[in-house]
Amino acid sequence: MAAGRVSGGATRRNPQRLAIIAVTLTYVAVTVGESILAPVLPLASADLGFGAAEAGRLLGILSLSAGVGNLGGGVVLGRFGPRISSLAGVGLTTIGAALAATGSGTARFTAAHVLMGLGAGIFFAGGIYSIGVLADPGRRGRSMGLYGIAYSLALAAAAGLVAVIGTEAWRGVFGVAAGLGVVAFVAVASTGLPSRPERAERVPGRGLRLLGVPVAVGSVAAIAQFGLVAFVPTFAVDRWAVTASTAALILFAGRVISIPGKAWAGTLADRHGAMGAARRVTWTLLSSGIAWLIVPLPMVAAAAAAVFAGAAGAMFPVANVVAVERFGGRAELLGFFRSAQMGVAGVSAWLVGLGASAADLRSILLVGVVALAALLAVRAEPGGR
Repeated sequence: MAAGRVSGGATRRNPQRLAIIAVTLTYVAVTVGESILAPVLPLASADLGFGAAEAGRLLGILSLSAGVGNLGGGVVLGRFGPRISSLAGVGLTTIGAALAATGSGTARFTAAHVLMGLGAGIFFAGGIYSIGVLADPGRRGRSMGLYGIAYSLALAAAAGLVAVIGTEAWRGVFGVAAGLGVVAFVAVASTGLPSRPERAERVPGRGLRLLGVPVAVGSVAAIAQFGLVAFVPTFAVDRWAVTASTAALILFAGRVISIPGKAWAGTLADRHGAMGAARRVTWTLLSSGIAWLIVPLPMVAAAAAAVFAGAAGAMFPVANVVAVERFGGRAELLGFFRSAQMGVAGVSAWLVGLGASAADLRSILLVGVVALAALLAVRAEPGGR
């Protein structure tokens, strides 16, 4: 990761702390907007009148919009730096959340999630680049894990808000997301962030080789989080006959578990290398995911589902460490990495929703969990661990 100076309005006494706070707050804001859809689906489906296939389509559109945003975010980061990419990302998220909170109808609801997906995507490259620059290189895994905890807190906040609101008030959660976006926008506008990445020398074909391992790790995280965990509430309502609020609490528990999980994964990355951490997290996903789907006791299966959700979240900081270490100043590769990750997320969510509309949701989810084992066969490139 190329070094970058902190510029702008940060104080001389501790500019790094102010920058980290601003970036982390923005990460929370864009994540809350992006992640409300999964826990709110049981409520929104009844209100807007769509089934499993439509739910999968919406999840897919959200993820694919984020993927498109990632491509733009990498370009904006390389040309203008993380301040502009952060402002653009949280600005789009705020507009989208406000649209979802105040509008009605499936078309407007879909458009709102396109904007929130784009906003989260545009922010991503600048966010992890900033943390990579500001962190001590010897503690980059831990720093990325702690940064990832903000993501978990945002996911937990989204699920928790849905769990406590009334059935008729689910749009209010998007209002909270819009307000948080405004606060984050002001924080970024008034705080110094690292300067844009120094341009790295480009070698023909080198970029594609660099993308391989990060995309593999990121794809497992994306499939687990967006293609499988996103359907935990729907699965719980259909299979265990629980209320939508109870189903959201299961997802909330998983988000809480991911908080120490990300710190654990970051520590593993510093000790054993990012690929060593990725393999350990993958084994956790496999064991908890299979238990979630085959154990007949709902309470035990729900606990396993929560652990699976936590492990899915823990994989993201590992993928981010792989990316920032391999890409250096190649800002556009951060965008391609996240875009590929979200493209996989969108396709997997769409396939799960489509499969569930034609077959048994449990069987489709089980196939998805077993497919995660493919990462165990991936080997790090020379010089990696």
